[in-house]
Amino acid sequence: MTSKQKFLFAGIVLLAIFFRFYMIGSMPGGLFPDEAAHGIDIISMQQGDIQPFYERGNGREALFFYFLWGSVELFGPGAWQHHIVSAGFGLLIVIITFFLTRQLVLLADPAKNQDRANWISLLAMFFAAASTWHTVLSRTAFRANLLPLFASLALYTLILTFNAKTKGKRYLHAILTGSFMSLGMYTYIGYRVFIPVVGILVFWPMMVDVFTQPRFEQIKKFFTPAVWAAVAFVVVMFPLGKYFYDHPGSFVGRSGQVSVFNTDLNQGDLLGAIGEVTRLSLQAYFWDGDLNWRHNISGQPFLSIMISPFFALGLIMSTYWAARYGLNPSRFKDKWTYFLLAGWFWSMLMPVITTAEGIPHGLRAIGTIPAVFIMAAMGLWWVREYIGQWTQKYWAMMPEWKHVFITVLKYTLITVFVIAYIAQAYVLYFVIAKDSPENAYAFRSDLPVVIDYLKENGNKENTYLILDKFSVQTVDYITTVEPRNPSSPKNNPYKQVDPENSWELELKTGDKIVFTQSSIFDIKKFKQYHPDARLERETRNRFGQAVLAVYIEQ
Repeated sequence: MTSKQKFLFAGIVLLAIFFRFYMIGSMPGGLFPDEAAHGIDIISMQQGDIQPFYERGNGREALFFYFLWGSVELFGPGAWQHHIVSAGFGLLIVIITFFLTRQLVLLADPAKNQDRANWISLLAMFFAAASTWHTVLSRTAFRANLLPLFASLALYTLILTFNAKTKGKRYLHAILTGSFMSLGMYTYIGYRVFIPVVGILVFWPMMVDVFTQPRFEQIKKFFTPAVWAAVAFVVVMFPLGKYFYDHPGSFVGRSGQVSVFNTDLNQGDLLGAIGEVTRLSLQAYFWDGDLNWRHNISGQPFLSIMISPFFALGLIMSTYWAARYGLNPSRFKDKWTYFLLAGWFWSMLMPVITTAEGIPHGLRAIGTIPAVFIMAAMGLWWVREYIGQWTQKYWAMMPEWKHVFITVLKYTLITVFVIAYIAQAYVLYFVIAKDSPENAYAFRSDLPVVIDYLKENGNKENTYLILDKFSVQTVDYITTVEPRNPSSPKNNPYKQVDPENSWELELKTGDKIVFTQSSIFDIKKFKQYHPDARLERETRNRFGQAVLAVYIEQ
């Protein structure tokens, strides 16, 4: 890279760090119960229950939990302790996007123009660094954040395997490829689609004209590396594979419940349901994105309007060249890059298309993230090259003042584009989302207030927490102050009561009844049956909403 490119690389890394770590202690301001469920599994780990897969919440691959465990051991349980781990992986995804893009662009460029590859890679990296969609996901402690990282690493080392100049490097990269491919299975159920896709990417060109001499030589050349990759895959996969062998029902998990093939969801029209889900899923990249604040800036498209047209161009052209390559790999062998990109995007969209719940779904589409930004960068660069060729055609005929004007205009447009893209992301996340009460509630930012009260004033004998069984996971996790001593009276100083049953409580003098933001509306019925209960404390958030109400029986 040139000095300018190295400077920009460092600047984009700093930009990615800013968007993923700035205000991480208060934004998002709580720990959603699905995130807290990871913490409950960490407690199991601390007590010696070491597994590659945990059954809570319809089953969860455990690799992410082990990284969370390290953070919890260092800093204790809490929201930011989880979110910094996810943010760290989000940063790594931005960085690996640069290196993977560079390899892919060089593969597709017969001239192997290093400078061109670097610029396109910096663009892809920049788009990822200031993406609001990826920022939201990077700051949410979901295990799915590992999926695009290991998919990218597997593809990167796969390309290095093919490009290696020595047998030693080829074998090393093959082992890394197999290992990363296998580690991806420990991340998120949507990753499983990626395995056969990589198999097709590798073996399809070898299967076409397989008995011709060049193809046969290729098979001989990469047979041993393929064996090493397969061995590494099996070795790393063994613990999870054995677990699924012993617990076969866990392999499918929740996917059957949300599948588009579920007649309760497709309402008897399978093809219609698939078509509608596909339309909504693709549309979300351009407008009407996921409404869930934990997956996206609610309702915003996954991609900024400033880059989505270039993504559309990149997707169309990649899919076109992928189809031509698939039909004739020998003739279009320099188009393998697009075969990979299109295969990556469409395969990682399958976990969304084959489900019929919560569509569009920004989290299930997370596997498309690197491919999306790479396609967008390529699309923008193609437009830039087209305009450059057109300008160059008439450059010699232009007067000097037009040369100056075009140069100033070019750099002005670049500056405005960069500033506008960053500013839009900042405003959407650190202004609009930060000041949204719906976003705060989406992460249950009321529960830290409740937890602090329970730690100071709670007691297993006389404190009743009015909270549903799903949401109580957050409170259970953070109030387990002695995880290695499950019987400690300091742990979970309350009795959980479902909100709908709070009025049935048989109370004695001095009993405390703790209501949270989600159960505030149950106070009215509770008071009808317990008129002597006195409001001891009420806490409101910065939006004026009651997030804690404590009553004491007189």
